[in-house]
Amino acid sequence: MEEKEQSDWLIYLSLTGLLLFGMITVFSATRATYGYYFVIRQCLWIVLGTLVAALVSKMDYRCMARYAHWFYLSGIVFLVSLFLLGKRVNGATSWLDLGFLRLQPSELTRLTTLFMLARVYEQKKGICQSWTELVQVGALLSIPTVLILLQPDLGMSLIYCSLLVCFFVLTQLPPKFHFALFAILILFFLLLGGLYLYTPELFFRLIRPHQWERLTSFLHPESDPLGSGFQYMQARKLVGSGQLGGMGMFYLLAAQGTKLPEQHTDFIFAVVAQEWGFIGASCLLLLYFLLLYRLIQWAMRTPDPFAAFFISGLVTMWSFQIFVNIGMNIGLSPITGLTLPFISYGGSSLLSNLIGFALAVCMRKPPPLWELEEKEAEELQRLSRQPIRNK
Repeated sequence: MEEKEQSDWLIYLSLTGLLLFGMITVFSATRATYGYYFVIRQCLWIVLGTLVAALVSKMDYRCMARYAHWFYLSGIVFLVSLFLLGKRVNGATSWLDLGFLRLQPSELTRLTTLFMLARVYEQKKGICQSWTELVQVGALLSIPTVLILLQPDLGMSLIYCSLLVCFFVLTQLPPKFHFALFAILILFFLLLGGLYLYTPELFFRLIRPHQWERLTSFLHPESDPLGSGFQYMQARKLVGSGQLGGMGMFYLLAAQGTKLPEQHTDFIFAVVAQEWGFIGASCLLLLYFLLLYRLIQWAMRTPDPFAAFFISGLVTMWSFQIFVNIGMNIGLSPITGLTLPFISYGGSSLLSNLIGFALAVCMRKPPPLWELEEKEAEELQRLSRQPIRNK
């Protein structure tokens, strides 16, 4: 018991360390141009997110799980409302402007989608034996993914795709399904390649030219150093300049006329690497490791399949974001607009991540008699479907 409490304190300390790391880095990345504006807003979002997370962590997630479909539908309505009320920022209609704050619905909807997937996983008991069941899961994920692609927001849609991979990995599927899914994936990429080679006009209707440029420019950034390759080259310059111990807090090459666009959001890892060096960047990765490792332990130990899948999906989303974001900063992955969890500036992202963490906290130990309650609910549902016989 003492070891468990100590390890639980460790996950809270790692999360606190990430939030402090993020506040300091956001302030360093923006203070020369914006002063205290961004760091104050980041602190306010952390306070709001912590208060909401504290409330969520006290809720009965089993009761919430029964209404997973309503949470999912509310998330879809939230995404659809963007096409009527959304505000266009950086070429994408991804924001709702409420006056006193701006929200990015896709950040919150990924939690409602994960909630629904966890419910489906629980109802199927982690086993899929027919194509119909797989198509249902694919449809649940494709609806929010398509709506996000229409904004367009390629990076966020990739996070939803990572949830599909998580579902396939955790679900027991017949071997023939794995081969079939792999073949479909190969055919999909061959189709895209054929469209690109023989009908490029149709290809660029599916994938916007600027999106294609962002996806491929990391392979040869030197070919366009002042255009599509500018961010890659500047980010690598900042990362490399940090060397072992860094150049010190609040020191940026931006002061020397080499400003990196979006250095407080997409490219904040480059700021960390320059100011704190290899040692500081390694400490950041260590904090992520402690957080994710403990969450994986929670997912493996809980007897509740709903909780196990939800926590696993949370780990999948955060791991994918960390990998892609750091890859963007060191030139190993394309620019997709994905932020670094708990570090990058962004209120909606912070709120979503803190709520997700709070849900994981309340799921680490199912409420008493949860299995009995579920069996009773299933029995009542079964009896309600039976026809009433006249005596």
